[in-house]
Amino acid sequence: MGSEDMIFINPTIIRSLNKSKLRKKIVYFLYDIHPHGTYLSELSRRVKSDPSNVLGCLKGMGNRYNGSSSLIELGLVNCDGKEGMKIYQMTTYGKTVVEYLKDYDSADNW
Repeated sequence: MGSEDMIFINPTIIRSLNKSKLRKKIVYFLYDIHPHGTYLSELSRRVKSDPSNVLGCLKGMGNRYNGSSSLIELGLVNCDGKEGMKIYQMTTYGKTVVEYLKDYDSADNW
């Protein structure tokens, strides 16, 4: 990858994902099914967490899930509302971030 191909990944995003196992599980699952999306209920089942916690990671909710650290606000996931049903899908930027994380996590760092 040449320097002209490099994409800046905000360190705040990496920190946010590393601080929350659930946020990381969500982006990894959405990465695995990309370019397809999924409904909240299916996403909750796949990451083995309560829908309210998953929604908090996706959109932010109250004090526990800061909106500015939400996956949608960080630009990693988008929400498409079709006929009242919301589908959550990995963004292109989110895909790049997950690929970076996978490379970093698999590298023998120190």
